[in-house]
Amino acid sequence: MKKIKLKFLSMILIAAMIVTGFTGLSGSVSASAADGANIYVTICDGTKNMVVRQQSVTVTDVDSDGALTIYDALYCAHEKYYKGGAEAGFAAESIEGYDGLSLKKLWGVENGGSYGYYLNDMSAWSLLDPVAEGDYLNAFIYSDTTYFSDSYAFFDARVYGCNKNKKIKVTLYSYSYDENWNPVKTPVANAMIYINGVESGLVTDENGTVKGVLPPVSGSYLISAASAEANLVPPSALVFIKPSYDEEITVNGLKYTVIKKGSFLGKMGKVTLSKATVGNKKIPKKIEYAGITYKVKVVD
Repeated sequence: MKKIKLKFLSMILIAAMIVTGFTGLSGSVSASAADGANIYVTICDGTKNMVVRQQSVTVTDVDSDGALTIYDALYCAHEKYYKGGAEAGFAAESIEGYDGLSLKKLWGVENGGSYGYYLNDMSAWSLLDPVAEGDYLNAFIYSDTTYFSDSYAFFDARVYGCNKNKKIKVTLYSYSYDENWNPVKTPVANAMIYINGVESGLVTDENGTVKGVLPPVSGSYLISAASAEANLVPPSALVFIKPSYDEEITVNGLKYTVIKKGSFLGKMGKVTLSKATVGNKKIPKKIEYAGITYKVKVVD
């Protein structure tokens, strides 16, 4: 369990819009403090605006305690993404009677402890909880600082892959708590699904599930959700739509043609690149696009 000013257990927020260059999978691989670890961080402000959107963060042992922790991860995330860095946007404190470390400031907001943070969609106890390679960390500022009604929501996967014009099935859940403060995972019905921040017209059923066709264009899309019936911390997941044979794709300003599709986060594909169009840019040996790694073949 996580602390919110030593009073509340709680839930957190993940949300909207496209994340570029993402190739991560869920799950953790242990890493030493000396080596560091790459994890995926989401931060939401008090207006439910996703200011860091499942972005890659290299975590180092900032406090030199010999461990990689949530504290280190949030510090590094602020250093990378917050204007002014961690010194301006992030702070932690020890509280008497609490065997851990609590948030004091998140994304520049100091509100007396009304924050939440989850690791791999599970509530964390303290900023001193360990993180590992491939983890997902989500932190948020409560939008409701009176009743703390913000409910942490999440999809049944962090990453989905599909072909063009195919229907993708997702299920949305949120956490509530029973009389003993044990977390209860519950499907979220009647929630509107968003694609890159735009209403899709898709709504979850009584089982929290929706099955719909995504945009017929290859690439990366971020799906989220909102509800008129619950104060959800907006969830997010990435969808990779695979390109077709002979499709032209653009990565870092260079245009490639797919000649071997490869598989989603698996078998490598192959693309061609016309040397005449490169100019002074360095030709990469491999590229990443929509969850697939491609080997680059230079022509002419």
